[in-house]
Parts: sequence; structure tokens; C-alpha cells
Amino acid sequence: MNGAASGGEPASGGPHTQGGDPSGYPIAQRIPQEVLDAEAGRLAALAKAPAHKRIGGYARLAGPGFMGAALTLGAGTLTSSMLSGATFGYRTLWLIWLACGLGLFMMAAMARFTCKGGFRVIQVQNRRHSWLIGSLLTALVGTAVVAVIFNFGQVALGTHLIESLAPFAGFSFPAEYNWVLYVGVTSWLILSYGRRGGTGTRLVEGVMKAAIALMIVAFGAVLVVVGVDWGAAARGAFVPWLPGGGQGLDLFIASSAAAVGVMDWVFFHYAGLGRGWGRNHESLARFDLFAGLFIPFVVVNFLVIGVFAATLFPQGITPESAPELAAALMPLLGPTWSQILFYVGFLAVPITTTVAMSLAGAMAIHEAFGWEPDTASWRWKISALLPQVAFLAAWNANPVWLVIFIAAFLSLANNVVGWSMYLLLNDRRVLGEDRSKSYLWNLGILLQVTLLNAIAITYIFNRLGLW
Repeated sequence: MNGAASGGEPASGGPHTQGGDPSGYPIAQRIPQEVLDAEAGRLAALAKAPAHKRIGGYARLAGPGFMGAALTLGAGTLTSSMLSGATFGYRTLWLIWLACGLGLFMMAAMARFTCKGGFRVIQVQNRRHSWLIGSLLTALVGTAVVAVIFNFGQVALGTHLIESLAPFAGFSFPAEYNWVLYVGVTSWLILSYGRRGGTGTRLVEGVMKAAIALMIVAFGAVLVVVGVDWGAAARGAFVPWLPGGGQGLDLFIASSAAAVGVMDWVFFHYAGLGRGWGRNHESLARFDLFAGLFIPFVVVNFLVIGVFAATLFPQGITPESAPELAAALMPLLGPTWSQILFYVGFLAVPITTTVAMSLAGAMAIHEAFGWEPDTASWRWKISALLPQVAFLAAWNANPVWLVIFIAAFLSLANNVVGWSMYLLLNDRRVLGEDRSKSYLWNLGILLQVTLLNAIAITYIFNRLGLW
């Protein structure tokens, strides 16, 4: 490890400098200075523009938040929503906005570290809280290992969906063969990030935005076909309810722990650094979190729960894996076009998550070992493509409860890292006058961290038969 990993000053902006230079992050250095200057000029103009023009301008400049939504809307999250809708109807809709909403407090802290701090947070963790917290728990366990493990679920789901779509085109394309297509497409996007003077990053962000739009259009159209019980949906969105016993606990764990965690925190922070965000970008970053992460997460999960609440729930059909849930849904959708649209929208989920997780893993591995990220280097390419070992999932798909188990285990890492982030946000030596001075902000982070810890402890006691 280099000096940063063993306790030295962060490479881009020391903790005593308020508002370091995020463009010092090597990925941002590949963006021409005139491009960064032009974006700074647009932000300055937008700050004085009317609200509707400001929103439109921010939407065009946003990106890391949408990539965060693509990361979060993975196989585990969508399977949990499918299962919730099929088993409980609309009654668990409230968990969506609660889980993601609490997560925004911590994500806002990451925006502060990026824009006002200008440092690389894992390096600062190493210096302030030891490499056990920074390099090990945050970078390797909470991000890199998670990227590899969770990608098995993405590949299993993606290859199954390709296999399910092929018959509509009149041919067979089993998962044992189509994984080459899945890995090829996702690898191309992964390796495009950070290349060609910033255009590669824009390309990946554009694909993420388009994929989220596709999810909303596809699932929305299917929901129109099957119909919505708006009264039940309104009650489910605002009246807290959970089934009794271990079933309710498992559902709560899947919805809460899988929403926003360590990988999401790390990825948003470093993706912002990779865009060259600085002090004037914090308003854009917060807009990106709300419009790019929170709204897509809530809308997509609402649509998925709604589709299954209107179809499988009245039938009493509750399969336990995403492929089984999708297969049970198909006969109830009616027209062939709606079945194709559902599969296509669903396929966008694992593809975008694989890309985002792989990038997060590469960023984390480089920070853990003190390597400077060079997206043209073989070290970066190997790190970024490491999760693609999950092509083996084409022969062995993960059941939904394994995803839930992993999410519960990760909540322990989320808790430890969460406390570290909370302390950094309030550390005068790290942020100076830019540290948090908001009781509400601190309370929101403490609630999320406490919730994650309570989930982990309760889950362990439940599985040991002690609760």
C-alpha cells in the first residue's frame, strides 16, 4: 500500500484544505480542461436561471445519480419487489420510499465529500480511522467483494431473460451460450468509462439514463395493461405494514439493506470525482441524487410491485426466484407485445447493474491498494472485469433467499462504514467549516446506520431461533 493507505494525506486535497480539487482524480484528468470550464460556466448561468430552466439544465448535466439508480436497481432489489407484490399485494409500497429516502442522507454526505471536501474518502478513512475501516471494510469487503458476489445474480437473471426473449424472435438461445452476449455488451460499456477525453463517461451515463427510462416505460405500459387498484396502492404507500414472523423480517431486510449501502456511497463519491465535480457542483449533486437516484428507484419499484400485485397476488402464486416469477406472470399479461416489453425492460436491470458494480469495484480496488486509476491500464481493466467471473451463473442461478442472506450479512459492514462516514462528515479536521452543522442531516444518517445495525442483529437472532 502507498502512503495514503497506511495513514498519509489523501492524494487529491488534504483534509485541512476546504474544498480540494476533484479534477485531481486521475479519471477526471482525462477530461479536457475546456470541457470542465464550459460545464462550470453552464452551472454559473443555471444558478441565476428560472426554476424550470435550472431543472432542465441540471438534468442534462447530471449523471452519477442515475448511475447510482442503475446500480441499486439490481436483481436483488427487483426480485424483492416482484416477490413483495406477488405475496402481499400493494401493502409494502411504503418500504420503497422509506429505505431509499433514509439513504439520501448518507448520499448527501458523499456529495459533500466530493464537492466541498475534494478528497478521496477511502484515503481519508485510512488516515483517520485506520486501513481496517477504509481499505478493508469500505473498499474491499463493502464494495469490491460485493460487486463480484452480487454480479452472479445479475448474470443469472440477464441470461435467463435473453433465453426467454429468443423464442419471440423464432429461435432458441440458451443461457449456456448467450452469456457470451451478456458479458460482451456489459464489458464494452465497462471499458468505455473514463476513455476518450470524457466522452466514454458520458456514453456510459447516457446508456444508464436511457435504460432507466426504458424500465419506466416498459413496466409502466405493462401496469396499464393489467390495471391498478389505486386505493390499495395509496394505503400501501403510506400505511406501514409487515407480515408477522420471519417472513416479515426477511422482507424488511431485503427492502432496507439492499436499497442504499456502502457500494452506492463509494460509487457516487468517486463517480463525481471522475466527472471533475468541485465546490460549485454540490447543488447539481443533490439534484442528481433526488432526480437521478430517488425518483427512478421509487417509480421503478412501484411499477414492478404494482404489476405483480395486480396479477400474481390475486392468484395466490408466489414463486421464489425472479425467473419463476416472470414465467408465472407471462400468461396473465395478455398481448404478446406486453410480454416482450416486460422482458426487455427487465433485461435493462441486470445489464446496468453489472456495469455500475464493476466500475465501483475497480475504483475501490485501486483505492484499497493505493493504485492511481488509469482506465487505459491493464490493472484497471482486470479490476473492472473481475465481476465478470459471474458468467458461471449461467449454469447456476441464485435463489432469492440467498440474495436476502447476503444483504443481511452486508448490513454489518454498512453499519461500521456508516459510522465512519458520519464521523468524517462532522470532523473539523476533515471538512473544516464545511462539516455538517445540521441536526436533521446528522439525525437522518444516524437513523439509517442504526436501522442497518438493528436489521443485522435481529436477523442473526432470528436465524439462531432466539427471536
